[in-house]
Formats: sequence, structure tokens, C-alpha cells
Amino acid sequence: MHFTPIRVAVLGSGFFGNTLAMACKDHDDFDVVAICDLDAASAHELAGRAGARAISDPAELATATDIDLVMIATPNHTHATATMALLQAGKSVFVEKPLAITAEDALAVMAAAALSEGRLLVGHVERTMPGIKRLFLEARSGALGTLLEGYGSRSRLVHVPEGAEDWWKLDRSRSGGELLHEIHELDLLTWVFGEPVEIRTTAGAPRPVGTRVEDSVHKTTLKFASGAVAYHELSTSAHVPDWKFRVSGTEAAVEADLRTAVVRRFVDGVVTEQWGIFDSERANDSLRESSQKKQSYNAAGAVGPYWMQAAVESELLEILAAMRGQDSVLLESPATAVLAGVEAMAQAEAARAVAKIESSPALAGV
Repeated sequence: MHFTPIRVAVLGSGFFGNTLAMACKDHDDFDVVAICDLDAASAHELAGRAGARAISDPAELATATDIDLVMIATPNHTHATATMALLQAGKSVFVEKPLAITAEDALAVMAAAALSEGRLLVGHVERTMPGIKRLFLEARSGALGTLLEGYGSRSRLVHVPEGAEDWWKLDRSRSGGELLHEIHELDLLTWVFGEPVEIRTTAGAPRPVGTRVEDSVHKTTLKFASGAVAYHELSTSAHVPDWKFRVSGTEAAVEADLRTAVVRRFVDGVVTEQWGIFDSERANDSLRESSQKKQSYNAAGAVGPYWMQAAVESELLEILAAMRGQDSVLLESPATAVLAGVEAMAQAEAARAVAKIESSPALAGV
């Protein structure tokens, strides 16, 4: 069966906008027709490399007749508004994670998606990595038995570039905070186990970020309707790094270690099978190599490592499947992780407020 290429517009010409645009340009099933950014010069520069037209007014994307899919790669706090406008115009939307940075916005986007002729896909790229997708399918198939527990970790020391005090990724009001900006492993847990019915979070370990002080550690426990429990930890101040995702059942457990690029299946503590995060050894080698380098946020103009290119290629295959009416891992539970993350952050804020009140000098001796 012959399919015509998906006509794509990319909203945002920063690091990931560049990554998506150039990946689509090199893929026969996608045709990049427009690049949109409020910074007209940046839009023109990327459009020239992608062979597309440049647009500086996002409203034009909603009315354009030659666009099937808009890929949104703008700062996190703009995701919800842009996604809703495009869905309401009947466009399909792929939006980078997180879907939104408030529960209200996430629910509003879901309501717009339910009424739209277009499809909503969220860029949870780790779902599409072949080794992790296989882990998920094993868990869902019952091959691990009844699911009992999960674990997700992304702990590393993040190095912030000098002179970046006003960078949106360091501003919680624009990024949503680290727990939402780096939502990958939390998403994997809710993808496998479903919507949590109970969340308990502790956040702290204050660390200077530009002119502000932000929590650098988040520890979250989740309980699910089945009775299964999961533990999620996130740190930007860890000198001993850890990057894992694990699902355990009554018959077996499977753990993905992204620092070694290996997924292992365990039965009673013994490794019975293993496979790579990627099907390509070049991509696995690149992932291992990257994990040994200083960790930092990607800035506009940066070039991602090969493993990231491979991950985006896997993501494009899932986008393509969704656009052609087929099953895609990017269509499932688009808002569950964000809602859990927002709840976790609200709990941490409430706990801090109580602690501040209890430590107030006015209450000393009470």
C-alpha cells in the first residue's frame, strides 16, 4: 500500500525543534513544509536547512491547508495553549513532554483532544526505545506474572552553563520544575501500572540555580489500584549517577539500565535473558558513552549524540503509525504522568509550607 508523506510543521526552532525538523527531513515518510518561531531569524535559518517555509506567527499553523501534523518543541509552559489551539483547528499534534505544567491545563488539552478530528501524541521518547518497548510489552502480556512493583530513577549531577540565569529550563514557572521537565521515568511507571491512587512525595536538597534556589532531589512513592507500588527518584545533585527502570512481577522482573544500555530479565535473582536498549550497537555504544560525560541540559545550537538521533527515529516510527491509524505507544495515557507529577509537586510544596510554619520563631516554645 502506498502512503503519501505526512506534511509536518515544527513549532519552535531551538534544540529539539532542530532535532525533529532534521529527522523528518531525512525520513521518506515525512515532508517538512513549515518552521514556525517567534524569532523570525531563527525560523528562517532552520527552514532553509529543512527545505521549508518560515513562519513567525503560530496562528498561521492552525489555518494552513498543507499541514497534517504540527510538532511542538517550545518551552514547557507554552505547550498546553498551543496544543489546544491546534487541536481545536482539527490538526494532529505531537507535543514534546511535558504535555502541560498544571493539572488544569493537562485536563483542558485532553478535553480538546476528545473533540478534535486530529490526533494527540506526547513526546515520551523512552517508550519508543526498542528495548524499553519490549519490556513494556512483556509486562503487559503477563509474562512477568502479576505486577507487584516498579522502580524508576534519573539521578545525576547536572552542570548548568554560565550566563544562563534567565534560561527557561532553569525557571520553574516556565519549565514546570525538574519533576515535570524530566518526566520520562515517572511516565514509564504510570504507562505500565496506570493511574496512581496514592502518591507520597518528599522533595528537598536545595541547590542554587541561577538567582534562585530549587529542590534538587525528589523521592516519590506511588500506589496503584491493583495494589502494586512503585518508587521514583530524581536528582540533579547526585555525584553517583543512576538511570534505571524496573518492573517486577510474581514470575519475573525486567530492568532497563540506560547507563549500560542493557535490559535484563531476572528470575529469582538470576539473569535469564538480556537485550539492548536499541537494536543498533552503535546507538547502544553512544548511550553508554554519553552516560560517562558531564550531564547538562541541551541548549539551542547543540548537536545531540547518536543515541538521541536513534531514539528520535524510533519516535518517528510511532508517530507515523498513529498518523496512519495504527497502534502507537505514543497514543496511550498522554496526561497520566503529568497529573501524577503535578500532584507530587503539590505535596512537596505543602510539606515545605508546614515545615516553614513549624520552624517559625513565633512558634518557638509553643
